[in-house]
Amino acid sequence: MSNSSRSFGSRRFQKGFTLIEALIAIGILIILIGIVAVSLTRGLQTKHTQSVFIELQQNLRYAMQQITQDLRSTAKLAVWNSPSSGCDDPGDICSSRDRLGLLVSRDYHTAVAEPPGGKFSNSANTGVCDASGFEKDDLVLIANGEENTLVTVTDRQLKRDPSRPCIPPSAPGSSGPANRDIIKHSKEHISGTWQPNSYAFKVRLVSYELRPDPTDPSRHILYRHTGQDASPGPFSGIVAFDIDTLRISYGIPLNPGAKNSSIQQLRFYDSLSDAASTLGSKYTDNPNSTSGIYVGKVVRAVRVYLAGTTSKPLTKGGNKPGHYEITETVDLRLN
Repeated sequence: MSNSSRSFGSRRFQKGFTLIEALIAIGILIILIGIVAVSLTRGLQTKHTQSVFIELQQNLRYAMQQITQDLRSTAKLAVWNSPSSGCDDPGDICSSRDRLGLLVSRDYHTAVAEPPGGKFSNSANTGVCDASGFEKDDLVLIANGEENTLVTVTDRQLKRDPSRPCIPPSAPGSSGPANRDIIKHSKEHISGTWQPNSYAFKVRLVSYELRPDPTDPSRHILYRHTGQDASPGPFSGIVAFDIDTLRISYGIPLNPGAKNSSIQQLRFYDSLSDAASTLGSKYTDNPNSTSGIYVGKVVRAVRVYLAGTTSKPLTKGGNKPGHYEITETVDLRLN
């Protein structure tokens, strides 16, 4: 009786998985591992795609923010143009289809202290009411009626008695000698006739253009250049990578001669040169010209379009890059 019982118990505990059951279990395990691996791979690809595309979006949005910030900080003349430069080489300050030139305000201006109607020729000095806000090498826009001239301060003379009002020399009705400061600009000599309500604005000349990427010449960067010549000035440098297109257009009222306070529909031009030629001989694209109204003075809005592509494909092993574009129109404050 006891031998039979022991034999039955031995057979019961020797039971286990059959070969077929083991193969089925291994197959199920392999399927589960495959599902997990596919899900993980897709998750990593999605993360890679999002990372590459978000980086491009951030590049373009930062670039647009920088341009619009400068546009909103412009001085009396928002857009600047230098057609004599040719507008082809890096550093040429032009407002055209693919580059933008701006006079950015440095938050200081003062009245010109010169007698209205007084003629001046080849002058390297300009009287102002307060020269304390100017330093050597500052760029100053002298807005004299329809004439606008950029000069570089080489020296200043703080002569004004602040307890007395600002008085230009030979001012009608003045009861005493002139009371004013002087800024010297020996690099630029100016000529003309002084107009009433002339001002001197402290500015920075800024331009935006596309240049080849220094690490990959087949791609482009957005570059911010400051200064009047090709050598980079303060705060020059790369704004954003992977920018394919910079497109600028300039909004001018259908009736540019109307008062600033009137609301008008705008027509957008590809460049200041196009605008001047369309508007007729009364206008010029040269801010230093005395033969016409500088067309940049009647620009009321600037539209900026940026487009870029990712430097890497959106999917690992793929060959299709991501593309992103952004447009913004900035209304300029009226002069």
